[in-house]
Amino acid sequence: MRFFSFKFAALLAALVLVPACAGLPVRGQIGGRNIETRVDSEVARYYLANFLSGSRADALLDRRIERIYQNALGELPNRDDLKRISDDFSVDFAALYMADRILRAPENRAFRAAYDQTSERVRKTLSHGMIQLPAAAAAYEVIFVPGFLYKRFPMTGADLAAPRAALKKIGLSHSFVETVEDGVIEANAEIIMSAIRARARSGRRMILVSVSKSGPEVALALTRLVPEETAAVAAWVNVAGTVQGSPLADDESFQIENYTGKIDMAGVASMGTARSRRRFTAFRIPDHVLLVNYIGVPLLGSVSMLASKGFFQLRTFGPNDGLALLPDLIIPGGVTLAEVGPDHFLLDVEVDVTTVAMTITVIEQLERRNGRVRAATGG
Repeated sequence: MRFFSFKFAALLAALVLVPACAGLPVRGQIGGRNIETRVDSEVARYYLANFLSGSRADALLDRRIERIYQNALGELPNRDDLKRISDDFSVDFAALYMADRILRAPENRAFRAAYDQTSERVRKTLSHGMIQLPAAAAAYEVIFVPGFLYKRFPMTGADLAAPRAALKKIGLSHSFVETVEDGVIEANAEIIMSAIRARARSGRRMILVSVSKSGPEVALALTRLVPEETAAVAAWVNVAGTVQGSPLADDESFQIENYTGKIDMAGVASMGTARSRRRFTAFRIPDHVLLVNYIGVPLLGSVSMLASKGFFQLRTFGPNDGLALLPDLIIPGGVTLAEVGPDHFLLDVEVDVTTVAMTITVIEQLERRNGRVRAATGG
């Protein structure tokens, strides 16, 4: 159960709620996953209910949609692409298109299939304490790095307490990096670098897990460390990482301290888009690190009260998760899992199942990769 402080209750009261009747009701599937929600336009409704299922009933609209796919160059759409699509169709259409494009990438589809299979197994066995960990699990340690204001507002999930509890329940080794909750990204990256150096002495392979603002902090830490210092880092799960910043941090009219109380505004400034996008171009994640981007893709009828204010404010830029634009949450070079429905706070996600399933899937993928390397080298 989540307990809310008076200050946080005031913040929630200030947020914009989506009326239950807003948008058009729709049912459909993306990648075999059932979606039932409300969307912002008839074209988004048709795309999810008809086009993606192969039930083509509007030849003119079908040709317009097909042209988008034909013009794609293989890479995921960027923020400019999605802005154009949002203007031509609708924001929810662009969000659904992004989710479909993520799933269509072969490496994402393969990882998603493995993850879904593991999730189903974990869902059936976790509550009974019958989880079977991979044989190599003892060789790994999960390092959790918290998000913005994780001490002041733990109810947002930024403290990663629920995922930590899930791993404790199954007996998998994990630790926690205590960063400065409102600190500047560059300064927190130094704290994370020290933690990685220290944990490397354990002899275990590290799986880093970051959330939101700690995404760019981890990316910067991995960029700054020398190869010998990142050798023990096996994987990084980037959960809703604001790796290219948030336009909300650019908005001087949004007086965040009215809701949070006094904080270090230099930390907020470090999340600004101009600064974050410059930083992003310098990120260099070591090739041996398995990178998993995990994001939510909210629609008009699924955005939570917690994310709604930012969600509507950012729609002028295109599809977003309530804090950042969807493409700005993804670091290239890894795999990406997108959950249609949840927003930045991932409140609709079964945290314990997701945490355990993701950890097991990552370990199994790493061991499979290690096996291929040993076979190729004759080891």
